[in-house]
Amino acid sequence: MNKHLQALQKITNQFFDDSLAIGELFNLCTEYRNFLNKLIAQNLDNEINRTDIVSDNGKAIGTYWAAMCITDIFRTSQFIKGINEAIESNLKHQEQLSILYAGTGPFAALLLPFFTKFSKVNIEYTLLEINPESFAILQNIITTLGLNTHNVKLVNEDATTYKHTTSPDIIVSETMQNALAKEQQVPIYLNLMKQAKPNCIFIPEEINISIALKKAGVPIEKISKNDFQFVETVFKLNKETLAFLSSVSKSNTTPIFPTVTTNINKSQLIGNNLLVLITTIKVYGKHLIYINESGLTTPLTIASVKNSAQSIGVTTQYVVEQEPKLHYTVHQ
Repeated sequence: MNKHLQALQKITNQFFDDSLAIGELFNLCTEYRNFLNKLIAQNLDNEINRTDIVSDNGKAIGTYWAAMCITDIFRTSQFIKGINEAIESNLKHQEQLSILYAGTGPFAALLLPFFTKFSKVNIEYTLLEINPESFAILQNIITTLGLNTHNVKLVNEDATTYKHTTSPDIIVSETMQNALAKEQQVPIYLNLMKQAKPNCIFIPEEINISIALKKAGVPIEKISKNDFQFVETVFKLNKETLAFLSSVSKSNTTPIFPTVTTNINKSQLIGNNLLVLITTIKVYGKHLIYINESGLTTPLTIASVKNSAQSIGVTTQYVVEQEPKLHYTVHQ
């Protein structure tokens, strides 16, 4: 094991310590990011690395922004722990695994810890990244760490159209923002999962977008999850979503998700001032990302209800387009 890989192991092994306080986790994610930045020895903060790749079904964020995701501490921690649990669960009944990581960014940071932790296990890794700038750095990272001697395949392709050459046991893709807006999480999920075997684990297992009400009179800096009142989940991304779409949609067509109508009565509005969209993520098993625990789960305000004198209706539909998002209309 070369010195860089030893340093990586020392840093990333700490993610499996459940006793870390928030401050310790922040320091760990900062150390992890600094280690990887030093490893590539180049400045990512420039125009080309800040440029997103835009397609007709969402965008892939620029290299600089993808590298910054490591410091979203709860996101990084929960995904690493969730992937770990998924790998260990599979290893209970099989001796080898195939893992596909779609949208790796420049570092493949959510999967790197497992190259050392499971170094003696027969795991085939496919690292899939559309951005050529990120992909070039990823190649450098893999070579510098000496991981090119492992069973690893690097693919510079679009994950929304990529065709599996093997049948992954685990698929990882975190290509999203709050309320599943702008990025390609949904089309990536749909493309990869419709090719996957039935028992394939997709991480995250489930993403929910819900309509909620925010309590009035709470300063922004003091808001907690208890200050939101859930009304209804209006979009759910999981295997069941895929099964539904397969039953009602023609193959190779843009998926059409159902329209949902939510009614909120006057009594529910009392004491609340904002109508919001809440994103919650089940990474795997017990590993969840809840309201405001990550940039991925920051509430999105869609209307003020402070002076509403009657019930409210909200019509929602998730649409895959150049800027994917949950479309909504509020009827007051």
